Amino acid sequence: MTSRRQMFLTLALVLVGAALVLLAASRTWVTAALSIPDYPSVSVAVSGGDAAPLARAAGFVGLAGVLALVATRGIGRRIAGALVGLAGLASVVAVVLFWSRTGSVADDALRRAAAGVGGGTHATEVASTSWPVLALVGGVLVTVGGLLAAAGSHRWPSMGAKYDAPTTRRKSDADPWAALDRGEDPTTRD
Repeated sequence: MTSRRQMFLTLALVLVGAALVLLAASRTWVTAALSIPDYPSVSVAVSGGDAAPLARAAGFVGLAGVLALVATRGIGRRIAGALVGLAGLASVVAVVLFWSRTGSVADDALRRAAAGVGGGTHATEVASTSWPVLALVGGVLVTVGGLLAAAGSHRWPSMGAKYDAPTTRRKSDADPWAALDRGEDPTTRD
């Protein structure tokens, strides 16, 4: 596989994975209801961003990582790849932690919604959706893309020197723009 193709595949993995995490985080992950005699029924829907805020943050880091991988080169690109991989791993961990405490997430949301109702605020009905699975898949894609970038990005093409800061480019003494940069007037030269 050519280095350019590997770069585009890796960037696509990270981009698609981050988009999946952000899409899933914007959807409802769990619904819960509370029924107490002599009180109206209370129900809540908890989004992925509220249930696992780390997953949503990791999705944004993945998106920013795509830009960082394109704009950097050398060791900077490898560091960016490692950070993207860590963000993907954080998203996976956030989803797994959510699954381990779905009931307490539902109870906390009901406790906030049923403030003042009195009695126990343990959900009588809890239903999970499949959106966390999509966030998990997205997190795995971001992790794999970040690891590929950290391992193989030194072979990727980089942006040309015309994108470097002006101070890092060689300027000819005959270049009038270089003279202006040095504070000289190029029209008064002998």
